[in-house]
Amino acid sequence: MNIRHNVKKDSSSKNTFHYLTRTAHFAEQKADEELEFVRSGNMPAWAVDAPATFWHSADRYEIARGRTSSTLTVALPKELSKQQRKELVEAFIQEFADQYQFPYTAAVHNHPSELTGEDQPHLHLMYSERSLADGIERPPEQFFKQYRPKNPTKGGAQKLTADALGYGRDQVKAFRAKTEQLINQALEMHAPMKTVILEGMEIVVPNRVSHLSNQEFNQKYGTQLQDVPQIYRWKLKSADPMIQLEVEAQKYTIQQIRQFNKLQIYQKEYNQALEQRKNQDLDRDDGYTPSWF
Repeated sequence: MNIRHNVKKDSSSKNTFHYLTRTAHFAEQKADEELEFVRSGNMPAWAVDAPATFWHSADRYEIARGRTSSTLTVALPKELSKQQRKELVEAFIQEFADQYQFPYTAAVHNHPSELTGEDQPHLHLMYSERSLADGIERPPEQFFKQYRPKNPTKGGAQKLTADALGYGRDQVKAFRAKTEQLINQALEMHAPMKTVILEGMEIVVPNRVSHLSNQEFNQKYGTQLQDVPQIYRWKLKSADPMIQLEVEAQKYTIQQIRQFNKLQIYQKEYNQALEQRKNQDLDRDDGYTPSWF
């Protein structure tokens, strides 16, 4: 999970809205992409049926140097069905927007991975830190003004920033921990186990995610996870045959690192499967035929 903040320049929040919802200049979707979910909510009366107007107004009227929006991007489990992912997204909306009455726009995009061809569903949740909790109706030109605690009807909607919510500089860490909790709850309910291939063997392992970085995970669990290098998108799309040779080499390296990391994470399950295979081989060598054959 990562957080990106938009500021008052270049119509950044309006552009993000159209990118998330695949509207206006982003209306032409990729052939292999699916827009699984779109919803806007907690809008003031003047934007209930026009969320684009809200984000355009944020770009236009927000105070100088003020954030016009923040966007969470979260990878969603491909093991969940579309309906199960929708339920998970609604839990994210409740956690990060509804409980503070933050205006928001949420979208789930799904497209095949450039490396493996597997589905890559992911959530974008854009929200404004200006809360509607006080119930005061404000027109757009007032909504984004400075909040006036002694006379709220004269100022803008209150901003509930990371500091106001008690997160401070730990906001990203706290949000990632909550993201881990919500995803693991959904996996425990709908897909508690998954199958991975390690050294040519299909092994069933617990299906869980962690918000820890590789370095933090290694320190906590004694593993040796390696960071996976990124391939620039322009290289993936390049028609230059020399660049494509480089990309193929990078893809191979990435696959090797991912396999290494899987083995680090599921070493216990791999050792158990390996021991079971050895025992089965010994049974065959002894001429023993299991009763279920």
